[in-house]
Amino acid sequence: MPATSPRFPPLSALSLFVLLGLLQSLIWIGLAFYLGSQCAWMALVLGVTAALSLRLGGMARGTARMLWAVAFTAIGVAWANWGVVVLQMGATMGVTPQESAVKLGAHLALTLLGLATAPLDYVLLALGLVVAAIAAR
Repeated sequence: MPATSPRFPPLSALSLFVLLGLLQSLIWIGLAFYLGSQCAWMALVLGVTAALSLRLGGMARGTARMLWAVAFTAIGVAWANWGVVVLQMGATMGVTPQESAVKLGAHLALTLLGLATAPLDYVLLALGLVVAAIAAR
């Protein structure tokens, strides 16, 4: 498949990431709830998924593909961490995740995330971004 634009990912790469990356984030949320831990190692898997979706989607090689892979990974990590906090708060409060998502504010979510995240988790989350950059080159 020929590359369409050197700076922007084609629609096929975007839709592939939405299908694979965000589904993988949902698996991360469920796994973190089931195991009762942060499961930050899933950021590494998400970084590889972001890089592969850009490669398979037909984006041209270069710095732009690396930056897009890092951005996709950061979006997936943020989505998954927010979902973990929403699911844990919903279970604690006895409400559905949808109701918890509406009631949960940004400040409380960041506070709870900061309390639940260990230094090794921060390292793994940052390493997921590095893996995305290296895999997308």
